[in-house]
Amino acid sequence: MADNDASLAQVFQRAETLFLSLQTSALASNSDEFQAKVTESIKGFERSAGMVRQLSLFSENEFMEDIKYYLGELLLKRVSQNRLSDLSVSKEHFDHFLLQCETHDILTAPDKKYLEQLIADTPRDAATRRGEKIARFKREKEMRTQLGEFNRILGTTSSGYEGELSSELEDQYRDFVLLHLQYAIFQTMEQLVGIQQEVEMLKQMQERKAAEGLNDTRTSDRSRDDARDGRVDSTIWNATGPLMDPKGRPLRPFVITNKRTEMMNGVFRPGHSLPTMSIEQYIDQEIERGNFLSGGTEEPKKKEVDDNDELGLEAETIKARNWDDFKDDNPRGMGNRGGNIG
Repeated sequence: MADNDASLAQVFQRAETLFLSLQTSALASNSDEFQAKVTESIKGFERSAGMVRQLSLFSENEFMEDIKYYLGELLLKRVSQNRLSDLSVSKEHFDHFLLQCETHDILTAPDKKYLEQLIADTPRDAATRRGEKIARFKREKEMRTQLGEFNRILGTTSSGYEGELSSELEDQYRDFVLLHLQYAIFQTMEQLVGIQQEVEMLKQMQERKAAEGLNDTRTSDRSRDDARDGRVDSTIWNATGPLMDPKGRPLRPFVITNKRTEMMNGVFRPGHSLPTMSIEQYIDQEIERGNFLSGGTEEPKKKEVDDNDELGLEAETIKARNWDDFKDDNPRGMGNRGGNIG
């Protein structure tokens, strides 16, 4: 069957099958094969949207939710040269999807509360955010399990169903469609958080690159000015003249210091001069200069006179007598002030 002859249901289900296969694909997201499937699925959903409008099967408030959700998801998977544009369009699809779900009263109370928190950017403590993440993780796991069970019962792998349904399966299929939409709502709100974070990151990167490009331009301009002005070699700088000429170009080398840091160092500097060397270094230096004599600290032993040395014994006797005479003539304290008063 040619693509032009395919029905709306066939076009939609083919695009949806491709999308679901991408969700569990082992291919690298930036591989050619993966990106080809992304592009094909996007074209399928865009064609489905065009067929809905052309055939006037639904009003603007009816059942375009699925297509908007899928397009929003696929644009996040696409690798392009303008990521910010894809993020912006993806957010528009998600916003439209949530608006239609709210119009049809499909949003649950927990989803409405969570959406209001996202819109208001309500600050929450770490424990609250952690509890919310755990609860939403459990809910996502539960919905995945239920969707798998519905697919098993209905014998389908997508949200659509071709053919007649028995009366006993009609109610289950209705619950399946509603659960599918609730799961899409859940994923949409998670993706909106990710889009906001990625947009902020990409804008910061653009600002940084723009600043770096401006600096590179300024550097290049300075280099051209130097070459044009014939800047001289550093060996013939004027060491005593002014720092800069009237145009602001430096005329001699100088060092830019942080005055605030210099003042802080002066304020918190100790009042006394800090030592420039250790005690061991000082002693080593004095020894090298010859200001310290090496040797032991013990007093020299008194030389004893031999008993057979009569001259030596006589000299020692005379020395002892003279010392006794000196002590008699000079009592202790004689030289102190006021020591002889009395």
